[in-house]
Amino acid sequence: MWIISVLAGYTFLAGEAVYSKFLITARLKNWQLYTFYIGLFSIFSLIFTPFGLEWSGSGAFFAAILSGFLFYLALAFLFQSLLVSSALRVYVLYGAVTTVLTALLAPIFLQEKISASLLLGISFLLAGGFLISYKHYEKSFFSNWQKTILAGCLAALSLIVLKYAYSEQNFVSGYIISRMGITASAILSLAVPSFRKKIFSNFKEGNKKEHAKNFFGSIIAKTFAGIGTVLIHYGIFLGSVVVVNALVSVQYLLTFLLSIILSFYWKKIFIEKFTLLNVVLKAIGVVLVVLGTVLVS
Repeated sequence: MWIISVLAGYTFLAGEAVYSKFLITARLKNWQLYTFYIGLFSIFSLIFTPFGLEWSGSGAFFAAILSGFLFYLALAFLFQSLLVSSALRVYVLYGAVTTVLTALLAPIFLQEKISASLLLGISFLLAGGFLISYKHYEKSFFSNWQKTILAGCLAALSLIVLKYAYSEQNFVSGYIISRMGITASAILSLAVPSFRKKIFSNFKEGNKKEHAKNFFGSIIAKTFAGIGTVLIHYGIFLGSVVVVNALVSVQYLLTFLLSIILSFYWKKIFIEKFTLLNVVLKAIGVVLVVLGTVLVS
């Protein structure tokens, strides 16, 4: 039963990945606004307050807040890349970098062991990430690949800090406070003139009906991500965390398949160049990332 829960969770996350790509590229065309919306919606984590929110000391509090801040920055760079590149390239490279750096930092900060399978898995992840990121027909990497890597690094740091925060407090407290760190970061981002200008300029253009559609579209994307996360955490609660982590490969495969299917309708949004060689190279890259994720897990 718990495996079904995990598979459903990763299906929701794959759907959220391609939907976010469509929303940012075809509708909003504004990564700043989308990042702000997603960060702001994290405030709804407060609904879990009755289930165990408590004060566990300033160290645990600031660690959780810092984790949320780092994750908000990761989202900002991730969505910048998603605006101009395919969902498959961005999310798989982002996931690979996050997995690699987390695996490298965990032995240093969390006293976890390095194994031969871990090193082999990292090699597969790097090779798969390269095949997916490199545009053979242009002999260059996809646009904003540097920002995708930076997003993955920030996400990995966020996970390491969050793991420490969880070790100092209960799950509900760590989860809520880290989400509040994301919401606070979204509000503080308005202090950046260029960021604030881009957000408010969007409301001066178009009509209220269009803005309402984009707002509710962002809520749908956040709901997909929320449901997926809850289902995966339920799987971790009931089953093997190793198997749950390995099954993240399902998300990559579904993102790949959904991108190909949707490319028949929105080619410029989901696939930069739809050729047999391009699809084959991406498929090999996805397989390597899947194998690498399994070995690292």
